[in-house]
Amino acid sequence: MELFAINRFTLKQENEEKKENEILEKLQRKVKKAKRRRVEGNEKKLPTECTVDEPTPANDLIDEKIDFPPSHEIAEENEKSGDTLQSDELNDFKILGQNNVAIVEKNRMVLPGWLSRPEFVPIAIAAADQSSDREENLSTISYLTPYVRKALKELNINRLFPIQKAVIPWILDAHSKPPPFRPRDLCVSMPTGSGKTLSFAVPIVQLLANRVQRKIRALVILPVAELAVQVFRVFKKLCEQTDLSVCLLSKQTPLHVEQAKLIDLYKGEYYSKVDILITTPGRLVEHLHSTKGFCLKFLQFLVIDEADRIMSDVFQNWLHHLNAQIRVTSNHLLARTASLCYGELELTHSKTPHKLLFSATLSKDPEKLQYLELFQPKLFTSSADNVNAFENFADVSSKLGADVEEHFSRYTVPAELTEKHCLTENRLKPLTLFALIMEHEWSRFLCFTNSAQSSGRLSFVLNKLFGNGVKIGELSASLNAKERSKMLSSFIRGKINGLVCTDALARGIDIPQVDIVISYDPPRHIKTYIHRIGRTARAGRPGTAITLLNQNEWSDFNQILKESGKALTDELLAPINIETTHANEYSAALKALRAKIATNRRLRILQKERIKEKALLATTDTAGMTLMEKLQVQATVQVHNKVPSKSSLLSEKKNPSKTFKRKKQKE
Repeated sequence: MELFAINRFTLKQENEEKKENEILEKLQRKVKKAKRRRVEGNEKKLPTECTVDEPTPANDLIDEKIDFPPSHEIAEENEKSGDTLQSDELNDFKILGQNNVAIVEKNRMVLPGWLSRPEFVPIAIAAADQSSDREENLSTISYLTPYVRKALKELNINRLFPIQKAVIPWILDAHSKPPPFRPRDLCVSMPTGSGKTLSFAVPIVQLLANRVQRKIRALVILPVAELAVQVFRVFKKLCEQTDLSVCLLSKQTPLHVEQAKLIDLYKGEYYSKVDILITTPGRLVEHLHSTKGFCLKFLQFLVIDEADRIMSDVFQNWLHHLNAQIRVTSNHLLARTASLCYGELELTHSKTPHKLLFSATLSKDPEKLQYLELFQPKLFTSSADNVNAFENFADVSSKLGADVEEHFSRYTVPAELTEKHCLTENRLKPLTLFALIMEHEWSRFLCFTNSAQSSGRLSFVLNKLFGNGVKIGELSASLNAKERSKMLSSFIRGKINGLVCTDALARGIDIPQVDIVISYDPPRHIKTYIHRIGRTARAGRPGTAITLLNQNEWSDFNQILKESGKALTDELLAPINIETTHANEYSAALKALRAKIATNRRLRILQKERIKEKALLATTDTAGMTLMEKLQVQATVQVHNKVPSKSSLLSEKKNPSKTFKRKKQKE
């Protein structure tokens, strides 16, 4: 519009006044027309009444012939006197500078139907001696086969947990539908220790027990090798009374040995020797590219346990490599979701695996689940609060001021778990932990740290403080797989009272009879905290989780709990005068630790020198040497081979952040 056009050239004063007058005359005509239309409209509505309009600044402006000053002076006078032209009088003219900001309603989030209407499963698990319902008895459950009942009894399982009662019959019923009906994909978000492993192991074994030809029909993906071993043992026990073959793939076994277990070559053709395959993502990718005859085109079940970690870490882009193996039609694993028509369903009925996702911290954000292209998924969750919130997410988020990430990050813990925190000083943390163990007489506990270096040093100090009393072990990345397995086995058999470990043990590992879980270093994310405390209070047994905090860590830790919708934990008071009571023992332990660290540094330098000298001797040409010189080289190599084991050294893997810092993780 001309009124708000910017003139970029300097004009003479006469031309400026002339243009301003022309603009104001046009404005007068607009106001007259608006006034006339308004009067005519009032007369049509009230023909019998005669109304006289009071003079207004606009009328005075029309009736009187005035020499108008420049427009900026008019704007200033109108602003002082409050005489402003209404927007309806200016016929959609917009006057700049006025505060006409309208409050716009926030966009309402519309969730998919499967997220907005999940299936609620209770998290409370009654003790075996408190349950008197006949349905708890395995013999009365009709959908379990006799060989599965027998295997469960051998596993000391006499009843099913709530999630197992809900998921097992649902999967069996989904696969009982005739073609072309495809089973809906399944997502399960339940607390740790609620029985998720049997929820997918039992129906898979029952549905595959009657297969004719041996093919890889079930693939179970787990994030760490220790958890894969645990799930493998469950499947192995369930398949003892069947003809099914289960195989475990992990880096603990040489690749060529696993290849011999997987594939058999007969008359130029490859045959599968396995029905159910349990592996980690990295090992799976390795076999997909290096094992001839390894075929997943007949896959019926794809189980992703601890799905949030596997999907967020994207181990070697394993999903892309898996998709390349099972692609047989245009609607493969990563393709668009098949349209719900008869032809598409019939084409993809037996060619797309049934995807089952399980986790205690499963992301419910649709954007983070889109990579799997789930088919009409069904969600089983444990939180009644989440269910109610899903039904009307927009209202809840507008009232609470919560964003999407905050709403979807609320997790549940077992009902039998007690959570506490203990305030102390950083310099007294090891001594506080020692005093708590002595006062409460804890004999089965796990202590989590944020780094392998902290684990090694803390376990060393605690062993010095306890002496020959309580035995403490270390379980971290500083140990190899064989040493970690041996240490874990010693703890399970009761030879070790406590384990100081990193978060590698926090995911899914089922360690029986853990009474206490201690977070020596506070977790940097709520997911880490949920998985740590999930090592206790499993399968209906009571448990306690304790977090050691200083004053700064306490405020940040409470903020994490608030953001995830959890209540603040109760405080556990540290013993009084611990510093004066155990001053001599603590001082001696710290002195021994400093000496150990100095010794480790010298040993590492010596190891590097030995490795260099050994490599140099390996490339030395001994053809022109005398017999004595050859014997001397051989003796030197033998001396270098006698290097101290790595387990005798403290780990030097430092914590990425020395101070407590909240770390955002992808869900």
